[in-house]
Amino acid sequence: MKHGISIIVSVLLSLISATLMSQNFIYVNQIGYPTTATKQALVTNLTEKTFFVKDAVSHNDVMKGTVSTGKFWRESNETISWADFTSLKKPGKYFIKIGKDKSETFEIRENGKIYDDLLTATVKGFYFWRSGMDILPEYATWKGINYARKAGHIDSTVYLHASLTSAKRPADTELNSHGGWYDAGEYAKYTTNAAITVHTLLTSYITEHKQYDTLSFNIPESNNSTPDILDEVMYELKWMLTMQDPNDGGVYNKVTPLKFPGFLMPADDKADRYMIGKTIDCAYNFAATMALASRVYDGNKDYPDFSEKAKNAALYAYKFASKHSEYRPFVNPPDCNTGTYDSESVDDERFWASCELLILTGDKKYAENINLFQIFNVPYWGDVATLGLISLMLNRDAISEALDVNAVEKRFKALADNLLAMYKYQTGKVPLREFVWGSNGQIANSGMILALGKKVMKADKYTEAAQYCLDYILGCNCTGYCFVTGFGSLSPHYIHDRRCATDGIEEPIPGYMVGGPNVKQTTDCGRSMYPTNRFAARAYLDEECSYSTNEPAINWNAPLVFLTAFIRGEYK
Repeated sequence: MKHGISIIVSVLLSLISATLMSQNFIYVNQIGYPTTATKQALVTNLTEKTFFVKDAVSHNDVMKGTVSTGKFWRESNETISWADFTSLKKPGKYFIKIGKDKSETFEIRENGKIYDDLLTATVKGFYFWRSGMDILPEYATWKGINYARKAGHIDSTVYLHASLTSAKRPADTELNSHGGWYDAGEYAKYTTNAAITVHTLLTSYITEHKQYDTLSFNIPESNNSTPDILDEVMYELKWMLTMQDPNDGGVYNKVTPLKFPGFLMPADDKADRYMIGKTIDCAYNFAATMALASRVYDGNKDYPDFSEKAKNAALYAYKFASKHSEYRPFVNPPDCNTGTYDSESVDDERFWASCELLILTGDKKYAENINLFQIFNVPYWGDVATLGLISLMLNRDAISEALDVNAVEKRFKALADNLLAMYKYQTGKVPLREFVWGSNGQIANSGMILALGKKVMKADKYTEAAQYCLDYILGCNCTGYCFVTGFGSLSPHYIHDRRCATDGIEEPIPGYMVGGPNVKQTTDCGRSMYPTNRFAARAYLDEECSYSTNEPAINWNAPLVFLTAFIRGEYK
C-alpha cells in the first residue's frame, strides 16, 4: 500500500510542478523587513508590469510601482523580475499583488527586532541538538509546543575502533566522549563539522557581543554570568576536548555507531558507538578552534580554567599535525558507513590553525604557514582557509608585525567584492556559483562574508547584499519556501531528522535551516518526486526522505545565526 501511495504522490507532484510552471509567482521575505532596509520581491514568469503593495488587513493599496525588466535565469528556467518597495517604510502587514497573483503576507517593523524570534530559535536549535542530556520542558517549549525528550547517547563509554589500535590505546579501549551536539539529522558527532560551526558562532559573538551580552535564549545555563551563546558553544567545546588523544595530541574524526541508525528517538538508540579516524586535517581544525576559543573565554569566571586548557590542547594538536608531512584523507574502515567529512587537502586547515595560533601566541613562526597569495572562497567544512582570513581581519593590530596587513585586507575585500558583484549582476541575485548540497548554508556563509565586509571595512555597500541572503533564506527564492522550520507562511514540515520524524509532534523543531536546492542528488526520494531534475534553483523537496535538500545541520545553522544577528544589529 505504501508503495502505491508513493507512486500516486509522485504523479501528483509531477502534475503540480507542470501547473506551477505556467503561473506567475511573487516571492518575499515571509518574516518581513526592517523599515529602513532594502525591500524587494522576486517575480517569476511576469506578464504584467505594475505591482501594488496592499495592506494585509484592509486590502487597500499603499504603494504602486513598476517591476524591473524580466530576464531569463537558466538556474530556474524562468523569467525573473524584481519589485522594489524600499520606499515603503510604514510599519504594518502587507502583501504584493500583480494582476491576479499575490505574495505571502509579510511585515514591516520599526527596527531589526523583527528578527528577534528568528535569532532566538536558530541559536536555540543548538540546545535541541545537544546529546547526552535530557532536553527539559522548561527550556524546550516553543509557541506552546513542548519538544522535551529523554537523554540519548550519553557516550560515557565509547569504544576506540580497532583501526586505531596503539600500544597505549588498544582496540576497544573504553573512552568518555560525553556531550556535544548531534551533527545534523542523525546522531553522530564529527570534529571537522564542529570546528567550522564553533568558529562561526564565536565570531558572531566577537562581532555582535553588545547584542549577545543582553540576550537570553532560555537554556540551562542562562542564569550564570556568561552570554548564552557562549554557554551553548561551551557544550560543544567540552566534547571536542574529549576527541584529543592525550598520548600524542592527535584528534579523532568522529563518534558514531558503525552504521547509520534507523528513525528512532535518541534514548531508543542503543547501538555501540566508536571513536573512528585520526587525521591531520582534524588536528589542525581542532587546533584552530581551541586557539580561537582560548581567546574568547579568557578571563571567563564561569569557565576559569578553560582558556589555558584550550590553548594547551591547540598547541598539542598543532604539534601532532606538523610532525606528519604526508596527508592521507579519512576513509571509513570497512565495517563503518557513517559520514566521512574527508578533506582533499590539508593546506586550508593548516592555514587556519596557523592564523589562530599566531593571533593567540604572537609567535611569528606560525606566519611561515600563512600564505596570503591564494584564492579565498566562501567557507565550508572542506575549505576553511577563509576562516583564518576572517580572524586575521578581525585582529589586524595583533598580526601587523608578522604579516602584511594590506595583503590581508586585499584578499578579504576581493572575496567580498566578488560576492557583491554576483548579487548585483546575476539575474537571480544569489551570491552562489552552484546549487550544491547545502546551498542554503553556502548562501548564509556568503551573507556572513558580506556582513563582515560591512563590519570590518565600514562599507555600507555590502549590507544590501547581506540582507538579500537573509531574504532568500526566508522565502524570496524560486521555491517559495522559507527554509527555516517554524517560520514564514510556507516552511519545511517533513525534514530529514530522526528526532522530528519520531517524536510524535506534528511540527518540526523550530529554528532549523534545511540544506536547500540541490539538483545533483535527487535520487534519495526518487528523481520523479522532485519538482525538477534539471533546474537547480527549484530542486527542493519537503519530504523526510530528502536528505539531500531537506536535512538541517549545525554548520548551516551557524552562519544563519551570524547573518541574522548582523542584520538585526544593523537596523537598531
